[in-house]
Amino acid sequence: MRMRQLRCFVVLAEELNFTRAARRLNMSQPPLSTQIQTLEREVGAELISRTSRKVALTRAGALFLPRARNMLDQYERSLQEIREIQQGQDGLLEIGATGSILRGGLAELLAHFARLHPRITLRVHEQTPAAQLTEVLSRRTDVSFNRSVPRDEELAYEYGWREEMVALVRSDHRLAGRTCVSIDDLREDQHVVLRPDSSDFAAYVMACIVASGYRPRVSQQVVDAQSVPSLIVAGFGVSIVPAGIARLTAGPLTFLPIRPDPPVSEVYIVYHHRDPVPALQLFLAEIRRSLGHDPAGPAR
Repeated sequence: MRMRQLRCFVVLAEELNFTRAARRLNMSQPPLSTQIQTLEREVGAELISRTSRKVALTRAGALFLPRARNMLDQYERSLQEIREIQQGQDGLLEIGATGSILRGGLAELLAHFARLHPRITLRVHEQTPAAQLTEVLSRRTDVSFNRSVPRDEELAYEYGWREEMVALVRSDHRLAGRTCVSIDDLREDQHVVLRPDSSDFAAYVMACIVASGYRPRVSQQVVDAQSVPSLIVAGFGVSIVPAGIARLTAGPLTFLPIRPDPPVSEVYIVYHHRDPVPALQLFLAEIRRSLGHDPAGPAR
């Protein structure tokens, strides 16, 4: 049974006139009669009663008509869903990020996209930077928001945004009342640091401290900056973190701008270089617009 046969039957059942039905279907009457006869052979029953005076539905035809309409509706709906998937209007996106990047503004970007495209499901995975890149390489994750530039040639990346780094201290710290600090002001304190081998970004933060003239006394090492505030509250010292960490962070903490020349944290959008799925293409275009970037966004 072909969709064209069903469509011919439904239109003829609505018009009950071969001439008008053929006109609606943009065909001549003989092919229309052939389509109806073929359909009747396939269902094993006469659906249309034809006389010289009138065309009418048989009892079998009247029973079959709503089912034929339902099959056509399901077919059209399926085609529309496929078109939407191909155009990126439907689907599932797996997204990798660290908790600190989510706090730093990514969550709002994702919420904005979800409001515009409610039929695309966004599934966020909090992962270490290295794990994010591995997951994108293996195609288990579609896109990663990462503070490090990927080195693998299979991965494309583009600049997302940047955050200033700030000094994080307890509210009772000797520097808490200052409007700003330098990295050198923290030389006497123990430091909670990102584990230097965990990412290029972690190594960059450590290099910024060393460049200020001292090697920090490390009390704790973590792999995600969002773990730092609770350690600072517990009395493990001070830290230098992305300013976005201050958002949604509670507790007796003070975030102090670093002056002059604050270190910066850049966030990159990373995805597989080959054949990004349509939903990802739509996602990237919308993120670029939200960030004020070129919608074409050539990847590196």
